[in-house]
Amino acid sequence: MHFRNILKESDIKAIEDILISSGFFYDFEVPVALETVRDNFEKGEEASGYIFIIAEEDGIPVAFACYGKSPCTVESFDLYWIAVHENQKAKGIGKQLMGLIEADIVKRKGKNIWIDTSSRALYEPTRQFYLKQGCEIVAELPDFYAMGDSKVVFLKKV
Repeated sequence: MHFRNILKESDIKAIEDILISSGFFYDFEVPVALETVRDNFEKGEEASGYIFIIAEEDGIPVAFACYGKSPCTVESFDLYWIAVHENQKAKGIGKQLMGLIEADIVKRKGKNIWIDTSSRALYEPTRQFYLKQGCEIVAELPDFYAMGDSKVVFLKKV
């Protein structure tokens, strides 16, 4: 597995494929994620505010993470997206990405990583993943995404 933090134009399609393969995201979420990719690709990390890590196997993107400094904060970062292609699940790629994210945030003098996810049953493995990574559930906002789909907020201190 190889990890890189510089986006290529071909990553736009690869990230779309990763997101769709997972079956986790609402149809309207995929274009939002792709907008963050385009912003980073066109403006760069600093101007866009989006930091990416791409996981590749044999030169093909199989997973990605997108995070960035939380606006108007001193030491907080938001983890916007982390996704692994369906055919690459259970190989420890997500755990490796979390380790790289944490190390990078520490290097940038960050202390907090904020993560939002859904309360839907589909996301139970995601919530368990974050708990296993040492994240703590600090809030739940009822019916945030849709009726019966609350926002679960995690905090990871680094």
